Amino acid sequence: MLISPHSNSSTFFTTSSFTAKVACIGVLSFGFAACSDSGSESANSTDAVAEAKVPQSASVAQEAPSIPVEFIMDSALNGNVEAIRLALESGIDPNITDADNRTPLMLAAFNAHIEIAERLLEAGARVDMRDSTNRTALMFACTGPDVRLVSLLLRRGADINGIDSHESWTPLMFAAAEGHREVVQLLLDNNADPNAADIDGETSAYFAHQRGFPEVAEMIEAKMK
Repeated sequence: MLISPHSNSSTFFTTSSFTAKVACIGVLSFGFAACSDSGSESANSTDAVAEAKVPQSASVAQEAPSIPVEFIMDSALNGNVEAIRLALESGIDPNITDADNRTPLMLAAFNAHIEIAERLLEAGARVDMRDSTNRTALMFACTGPDVRLVSLLLRRGADINGIDSHESWTPLMFAAAEGHREVVQLLLDNNADPNAADIDGETSAYFAHQRGFPEVAEMIEAKMK
């Protein structure tokens, strides 16, 4: 069962019906519970990163410390800025991935932790990386209402019309299905394709209508050809 903290919905992806599909956002959070329910490990993630730092040596080249991926992902998802700062200063690859190919930037974007996203990007995080369902950090960000974060990713070159491999959803579809009017407007202003359709031929406007966001649907329809 897949649960989205943004839509408060759960679903099984067993059909291509709208009911199953509109909670496509929920699949973004599959496995997040395992990452964020780490108990005391989560609370001590900063200490864990600090302890893993390797001291500088004049004679021996410093190697990147061995910090559990779970700590990095948990810190990004839950907004632990200090843990991310220490990890990056220790030489952790900002493009490290978990078992589902998710990056710290994706998880930070999912919960709108813009300061962490900025730090990761400055350290070399790539906006074009994709997880196991071909989703990008921009798609994760568009499940939430933070226009600043979406704008940041767009300025860094995020693919505004990229599609995932689950239902061929675009960033605009994620934002529209959640009713995030300002995010939808920003995407449209930056040439998001309002005519893009998923594997069943359904558009962002359709999802907005079906989820009870008629004003968002009208915004999109006004741009459709």
